[in-house]
Amino acid sequence: MPLVDLKGKIGLPLKLNGSKLVFGKGMKETAVDTRVRERMLPVLKNPSSSAPSGFYYMYRDVCLEKDRAKIRANNLRFDITILPPFKVGDEYNKTFGHFHPKVQGTNTWYPELYEVVHGHAHYLLQNGSEFLVFDARPGDKCLMIPGFAHITVNPSLSETLVMANWVYPGFNSDYAPIEKNGGAEWFETTQGFVPNTKYSKNTPVKIISPREFSEFGITKKPMYPEAMKAPKKFAWLSKPQDFSSKFSKYLTQ
Repeated sequence: MPLVDLKGKIGLPLKLNGSKLVFGKGMKETAVDTRVRERMLPVLKNPSSSAPSGFYYMYRDVCLEKDRAKIRANNLRFDITILPPFKVGDEYNKTFGHFHPKVQGTNTWYPELYEVVHGHAHYLLQNGSEFLVFDARPGDKCLMIPGFAHITVNPSLSETLVMANWVYPGFNSDYAPIEKNGGAEWFETTQGFVPNTKYSKNTPVKIISPREFSEFGITKKPMYPEAMKAPKKFAWLSKPQDFSSKFSKYLTQ
């Protein structure tokens, strides 16, 4: 399988080798955290179906070494996640899914910003009253809206998904609610979205396109170099309580 050069799409000297990253000049190789099949079993539609041992691969705190101090000083972390293309039974490969906690002493949850680098992504967001599906392609940015759980699906059986994210590193994600309910409200399968019957109700699926985030200073350019040029414009990741009115605009009615 030929190497895929990701530099033009992500702004870092990285290549994709199958489901692994190859690190280029100016970078230290980052250890990979693999989400294995055994851990995914509680949230699968078809847990008894055969599946690869690794579902997805997470590289946290990825950066050029010259940028590391700046990133930490601005309370940021840049991650890359890779989801190979396969299905488990009829369900597409996905991430486990989780909620972010609230900022201590406030009523605002921490957000996250995702970017598709290579492949095709469906970002599933749910909060009990809405179930949103962002249909995203390379270059698209997707806001993980405060208060929503989010799950990423690779809706392809032929193309690897590579996505990046900027996030505040000072919290731990909460996987328990998704695990308790056996996954999201809906399973995405080759036949479409199938309701998860462990929920008392299944909010209608609403497929939406990625949006522009002009309020947050986000452009169509790769978000790693944009953050290195002006890291202060990403302060909403660590202090979302100061941007509540802006986040409310991205809730659908």
